[in-house]
Amino acid sequence: MSTTPDKLVERYLKHLEVELDDVPRDRRREIVDEIAGHIAEARAGLEHETESDVRNILEGLGDPAEIAADARERFDVRPTASAPPFKPGWMEVGALVLLLVGGLIVPVFGWLIGVVLLWVSNAWNVRDKIIGTLFVPGGLLLPLGLGIVAATGGGTSCSPATGPGGVTIGCPDTSSGRPYLAIAGLILLLLVPIVTTAYLAYQMRRQPAAAMA
Repeated sequence: MSTTPDKLVERYLKHLEVELDDVPRDRRREIVDEIAGHIAEARAGLEHETESDVRNILEGLGDPAEIAADARERFDVRPTASAPPFKPGWMEVGALVLLLVGGLIVPVFGWLIGVVLLWVSNAWNVRDKIIGTLFVPGGLLLPLGLGIVAATGGGTSCSPATGPGGVTIGCPDTSSGRPYLAIAGLILLLLVPIVTTAYLAYQMRRQPAAAMA
């Protein structure tokens, strides 16, 4: 498919702008305008412009990457050093461990200490800290505690009683109930803190600049 000369020039200049991305904006605009002027001047000298003529003009100017490299050298633009990867410390590790199982080690207070470490650390942004606090309060303490209560029948018992007229009133029959929803809820409560901890661990590995924003 044939490409029009104007599109060739537009593509070339956009490529040049991308290559000049790390050059100061005013300098970048100056270089692009200068190259665009050379192209316009060369095209004006063509009697019958063709796509092949424009390609020759652009090839004569050189590759945009080479032009950008010359510009960096001319304006002494040094490549930006990439930030080192974030290395978690005792505070971050402690936050993750205590948020998940702190409530089992020291009931309630262990999880609260994890929340404090979460909010003090710079490894996470505010959104991550809110997620770590709300899903799920107490960590694994809540679902495991509810599971134990459910397994022991909640600690309640029922004894038959004698009602008016000597009628014996027995305990309500709950054997036909299907605790599927309760089991599903417990499983969900068990998975949410685990998934949340994994999410926080993943976010902790991101750039420190993003975490402190």
